[in-house]
Amino acid sequence: MHSYRPTYHASIMSGWSNDPNGTIFYNGKAHLFFQHYPYKPEWGTMHWGHFVTDDFIKWEPMPVVLVPDQDYEVICGCCSGSTIEKDGVLWLMYTAAQPERQRQCMAISTDGGVHFVKNKDNPILTSGMLDLEVTETDCRDPRMFRKGDDYYFIAGARVLTKGELEAAREAAGQRTSGAQGISGSQGLVSSGKEVCSPSAECVAPASGSEMGVRSPSAGPVSSGVEEEKAGYGNLILARSKDLLHWEYVGHLLDEDTEGQIPLDPEHFRLNGVYECPDYIVLDGKEIILSSPQNLPQIGKAYQNVHSGIYMFGELSFESGRFRVDEIGEVDSGFDFYAAQTLRMPDGRVILIAWKEMWDRNYPTREEGWAGTYTLPREMSVVDGRLVQKPVREIEKYRRNKAGAASLTADNSSLSVDGVYGNTIEIQVTLEPGTAARSGVKLFRGSEHETLVYYDKEEGDIVFDRSRSGIPFTGQEEDVDRRVCHIGAMDSIDLHFFLDVSSIEVFIDGGHHVMTGNVYPDIDKDTGVEFFAEGGSCGFRDLIKYDILA
Repeated sequence: MHSYRPTYHASIMSGWSNDPNGTIFYNGKAHLFFQHYPYKPEWGTMHWGHFVTDDFIKWEPMPVVLVPDQDYEVICGCCSGSTIEKDGVLWLMYTAAQPERQRQCMAISTDGGVHFVKNKDNPILTSGMLDLEVTETDCRDPRMFRKGDDYYFIAGARVLTKGELEAAREAAGQRTSGAQGISGSQGLVSSGKEVCSPSAECVAPASGSEMGVRSPSAGPVSSGVEEEKAGYGNLILARSKDLLHWEYVGHLLDEDTEGQIPLDPEHFRLNGVYECPDYIVLDGKEIILSSPQNLPQIGKAYQNVHSGIYMFGELSFESGRFRVDEIGEVDSGFDFYAAQTLRMPDGRVILIAWKEMWDRNYPTREEGWAGTYTLPREMSVVDGRLVQKPVREIEKYRRNKAGAASLTADNSSLSVDGVYGNTIEIQVTLEPGTAARSGVKLFRGSEHETLVYYDKEEGDIVFDRSRSGIPFTGQEEDVDRRVCHIGAMDSIDLHFFLDVSSIEVFIDGGHHVMTGNVYPDIDKDTGVEFFAEGGSCGFRDLIKYDILA
């Protein structure tokens, strides 16, 4: 049996991986750290794995950089965070998560990011050191950045409501909550003996889903007692002069923020946390990326239980408020979470995300591994819209060009000589014409196929994996169909990347993206067809390449 392992996407050789962490260009290479459990293909006590790359296509595995070997890391481990360079040294901030509290820790590397040592006074930061409105149980995934002479981080957190905060202050004998400094330490301690060994049972506790540190075996994040928790999911901002002494600035999302667009109340009543946030300035626009847990479907967006969103706006570095000017979904497919970015020396901002989803089955566990990452994407803002395109480095791996100048399908399916395979790139312009449905059949065989098509009446791109191969299970009502609304269009550019067990489709020049894993018969399901139903359609400028990495 052939493996479902991708050929040109980052993936681990064994064990489990999830959130990208600490993405940075440092010491001449792009670094991708990530959440990792080395011993089984399932979520366990978190370590930090590490890849480096010269071109975003070939990934070199590096030694594990964080091991949960301290008492404050037991149970859930060294959870998500970020890295930043200061005076040539790489600083790493991560969350040490335990069932009743989540605290922030620091480690540094002086050898290019290969080895890290932990601050001897870890955890350096608790929610109580920031402000009473930030809960102890949910404050995680700090993303550090620099502005002027100051360092900041944003993090996902549950923030008390005004009524809850007043009660907390009264109980604490406070009338106001000013920002508080935090004592850090330059002292460091090297990692010692591992708490987790290959024979250890490192799994989330029964209450693990309450923490948002999600073991697939511990049940969905929405299980447990989220309804009983204080506060709602939000984002917070903190400031420092030296990365060790922090003060609270405030929470980002507020219904009363002047000038922002009307938002659905669900954005302020999140039954979970805005996980794995990121802050970037891109083409003059301030952008917050995050992954909200349990955000209900709004219109045709957010069809997964857990989503990936972007917000354009303006961040106040005095109050911590973020005025939202636009909000949307980063990827409208099935398998995309915890997106993180890094800025390259040439100015490009590159995004990469976990190419999986929580609360689903993971067929690659049968091969001893689980966890892949998206094809990195170049981000830009065009006419006020977020645009994502595949990294240009992929072009040097193109081989065996094939295609056709034009095709017409009339209630039929057409194949093209040389256009087939399961590690390929396809570019085509679809002209829907009179067809009710028109698009492409991928990974096609005698029993299986995956459809990506345009529904003319609805104005939707539909990604249908209901007959793709190994069936999917999950928490959503529909784990097999996703839609991306693009409206009425006479011409649609579609750009596909297939890599053994996944499809990524960039729509309309990267204004929309849909990503999904599929598990077909690798030996037999390599066909590609172009089809129309309920009328005729055209395909032009069809180009296919094999991608040989």
